[in-house]
Amino acid sequence: MKFAIISHGSTNDSRNFSGIPWNITQELRRQGHTVEAFQAEPAEWARSWAHIKHLFSLKFTAQPHHVEADSGILHTRSMHVAKQIRKFAPDAVLCVGFPEAAVALPKSWPLYVWMDALYPSVRRLYPYFHTYYSESDARGLQRMEMKVMRRCRKIWLSSDWAAEEAKQDFPATAPQIGVQSFGANLTEAPNSAEVEKFILSRNIAEPTLLFLANEWERKGGDWAIETVKRLRTQGCYAKLAVVGITERAAAATSVPWLDWVGRLDKNRPDEAKRLGQYLSESAFLLLPTVADCTPIVCHEAAAYGLPVLATNVGGLPSTVDSGVTGMLWPVAKFAEEAPTWMAAVLTDRQRYEQMARAARRRYEQSGNWAVNVRAVATAIAQDLGRN
Repeated sequence: MKFAIISHGSTNDSRNFSGIPWNITQELRRQGHTVEAFQAEPAEWARSWAHIKHLFSLKFTAQPHHVEADSGILHTRSMHVAKQIRKFAPDAVLCVGFPEAAVALPKSWPLYVWMDALYPSVRRLYPYFHTYYSESDARGLQRMEMKVMRRCRKIWLSSDWAAEEAKQDFPATAPQIGVQSFGANLTEAPNSAEVEKFILSRNIAEPTLLFLANEWERKGGDWAIETVKRLRTQGCYAKLAVVGITERAAAATSVPWLDWVGRLDKNRPDEAKRLGQYLSESAFLLLPTVADCTPIVCHEAAAYGLPVLATNVGGLPSTVDSGVTGMLWPVAKFAEEAPTWMAAVLTDRQRYEQMARAARRRYEQSGNWAVNVRAVATAIAQDLGRN
């Protein structure tokens, strides 16, 4: 089939939007489809007008007007995308980001959406969305999403949480809403034999616990340090490796058992190899996040047979099988309960290895792009009545 891919960022950068647009585009091509990715800039007048509205909003309502949420910018950007797509003449248009990218597309084009969560869910989950987006912005974005969703043939969200919330927020489109997982953003995942060697060779007597994130506060960096500190008081001399954050956090100063690695670029072979070593040698991935939809890092950990210990916020229960491929706790209970749970598991080699192997099986069954892209492409083909 011929797919036109649209997103709210570049599909040429594997770092944009956790690599989701890039991976979907590449995997569709690997599976034999013709794929073209489209993006465009808005009209200059729209950007200028949006800035004027922002200044007026600050002056008269004391609330910001987010330029990237402006209807003029979103509409003119989408119109330019539609003009480009028309020349390509696709069988289907797949939006792999916020649906506003499709708002100006002709209604006759078969449109599908695949993303992590719709705007109302994201706004409720992430506190800083209330700072960046005014109430007026929020209402406008929700209206725009509704306009797009009403003409979508199918909307896939990456977790049960996001799907259920979307059905509540947009009840008229509930029949079109389904769940389809994402995959790991890895250039090359290890094979099952390599992962088995990783699992058998891990040091769980004095384990390394991995905190792999690009934000310290939202991802729960302070909770990760507190968790390891409490684990060490129980006689398990673990250390914490922090990967992905450049500037050292205040709580991470003068901690002798902390390895502050900094940012590693997966596109650089030497840094990708080093990241792979942390994923293969660590005993657990710690993710005491306070707000997340479905973090891709959970699939990356699973690819290495690395169990995930996280909070049960957002779509994480659809990413980690609590008690099977890792464990989930409420945010307020994580630093209190995770250390005792870990101390018990780390003294039971058989139990730990069963969990690590279950994590790898989950990656093979539902945590990789090949499986998930094939499922979406097949569903679209069936919907269009094609083989």
